[in-house]
Amino acid sequence: MFHLFTIDGKRIDMPLERIDRNLKVGRIRKNYRARKYAGVEDREAEEISGREGEDAGYGREAYRTAVRGDSMRERVYQAREIMSAPVVSVDPGITAVEAWGRFDEHGFRNMPVLSEEGALVGILSDRDLLKQLIITDGKVVDARDITVRDIMTGDVIATGPTTDIRRVARAMLEQHLGLMPVIDEGGGLLGVVTRSDILHAIIRHPGFSLWA
Repeated sequence: MFHLFTIDGKRIDMPLERIDRNLKVGRIRKNYRARKYAGVEDREAEEISGREGEDAGYGREAYRTAVRGDSMRERVYQAREIMSAPVVSVDPGITAVEAWGRFDEHGFRNMPVLSEEGALVGILSDRDLLKQLIITDGKVVDARDITVRDIMTGDVIATGPTTDIRRVARAMLEQHLGLMPVIDEGGGLLGVVTRSDILHAIIRHPGFSLWA
């Protein structure tokens, strides 16, 4: 089950199939590319391939041992098993400059916006902020007098902790979302699922697949 939080505070519960693909929620740009995981350097690869048969045989056995260990890991299926928590959030009343300080401190691209009562009221991205700020050498040199409330995305798609992460991945892909909040039955924020969380789940759990 997924939940749409509107800017006026309404909560609409709906299955994945009812989420409108044209819904204007906080989306990442289509040309956004995830960071690539570093591989083995060419020189190192040549050294590995050039080892004598005994060393190569040892390497193959070590690989088999690692695979056997990976296959025994517990598989992950639900959002709560891969989500990031606790969550770093921003208040809707702080300025764009103050919000940028939090983004710069933590290195995030998206943050949930929580009211004083802890209710999820929006999503703020670094792109939202960069439209309002002029930054030189990592420092804000000019900024509009504006608050997070004025520039955040107010309609937010969230999900519950027991949602199958394949459905979470599908919703994020179809809606071009960089972050999916995970909430409890009362609407409280438990954590967030990012694209990086899903990639890490695939890497750490080889038995897990993204297709049903």
